[in-house]
Amino acid sequence: DGTKSPCPYYQNYIACDKCEAKDKCTKAEKGRQIRRLKEQDALDAINARTARNKEKYLKRQMIVEHPFGTIKRAMNAGYFLTRGFASVRAEVSLTFLAYNLKRVINILGMKEIMQRLEAASCN
Repeated sequence: DGTKSPCPYYQNYIACDKCEAKDKCTKAEKGRQIRRLKEQDALDAINARTARNKEKYLKRQMIVEHPFGTIKRAMNAGYFLTRGFASVRAEVSLTFLAYNLKRVINILGMKEIMQRLEAASCN
């Protein structure tokens, strides 16, 4: 269709021609073409760093990423309803406040929260 691929091709037909595994690797007569993203070196570095620090990433998934998944799925906040930085910032703040209130209610229960609020209002 004439459109250019965002991935540059690598091809070494001479090497393919001499390779014993050519028939297992490709059915192309000339040899194989390999596509590589322009940012592939950075992606490879990230993957290597992740593999070296698997425990940290697993801990991060459990602690940090869970609230965002809950907010997105359970609270139906997968996209912003407002436009503009100030408006979106207010929307995010209200969403996180609602998430934190739900967490406190689940952890302490309404009875305990009400007792603490009454005790704080008396001071």
